[in-house]
Amino acid sequence: MTELKKYLSKFPFFPSEKNLFLHLEDFTQKHFASSSLLVFSIKAKFAEVNLDKCRSVLGKKERLQLYSAKLLDELITRRFELKSIPYFLIKSEDSFYYFLNLGFKRDQFYFAIFSSPIQIAEDILVCLSNFNDSHLKIVEKFDELYKGQELIHIDDVTGLYNQRKLYKDLARLVDKYQHEKDPFSVLFIDIDHFKRVNDNYGHLIGTKLLENVAHDVKSLLRDSDISYRYGGDEFVIILVNSDGVSGKKVGERILAKIRSRDYEVDLRDASKTLKLSVSIGVAEFPTDAKNAQDVLAIADRMMYEAKESGRGLVFNTQDVFKSSLKKIVEQK
Repeated sequence: MTELKKYLSKFPFFPSEKNLFLHLEDFTQKHFASSSLLVFSIKAKFAEVNLDKCRSVLGKKERLQLYSAKLLDELITRRFELKSIPYFLIKSEDSFYYFLNLGFKRDQFYFAIFSSPIQIAEDILVCLSNFNDSHLKIVEKFDELYKGQELIHIDDVTGLYNQRKLYKDLARLVDKYQHEKDPFSVLFIDIDHFKRVNDNYGHLIGTKLLENVAHDVKSLLRDSDISYRYGGDEFVIILVNSDGVSGKKVGERILAKIRSRDYEVDLRDASKTLKLSVSIGVAEFPTDAKNAQDVLAIADRMMYEAKESGRGLVFNTQDVFKSSLKKIVEQK
């Protein structure tokens, strides 16, 4: 406990959840020879911690392969406990497996998985859980202050950021990658056949639908993800610390939500419900592109590939490669 107090008193705070969790990892590895932390977040409103719905914050989901299927099954079985207790522990013959409640930030619940050859005292685990929860609240305050300074970059129709902010953020994240090696993915979204909506119902109805679609898109994102109105009926999303595979999964969730919605429009004499669909392109930095301009251009190109393949699809570069390969085989 003495070492923990020293750690907490000298904590070099930076206003980001990733830095918070990196310092937690440094402490557990130094004092308890722990494995690298796997940190995940999930929407707090979800009733259960389903790993398929969780987003990786620190560590890669592929590292879950280091844990046995039996162990992960127990995590799922005990998922309801994790939001109401600081931690729980699973013992094996040669190791201790910890699932640590890291707290809440706005509408996100954070938790960590790690192992150690040492059994960590309960008071230390409770203290670490409370410490991370309180600092997530501080990070949230910093985020709010930052967003207050960013109001000049807000699109007045959708409430999302505008194109100018997109270019600034892409340049910032590319520069950040040089130091921290954090990949990110870009989603380029276009509403299918939206011109017909404007032609049939007018631009006022179209504007309201853009606002509703923007709200639905943003509701599926983490706090750390950034959403923009690119122009017209086009949107862009940056998924921070996320690869192209995760990006496609998020795109598929967005497509599914928009397709499932009945969008109400108020006409002069009655109300009407409309069904909408989107085409989405995904690109990953640095795998698919080496600079900010190219990653956006490739995501845009993938969106057009989705449109040309029938609309209502999510395409990444792997999909285009598979499609091209299939055509070559068919031609032979």
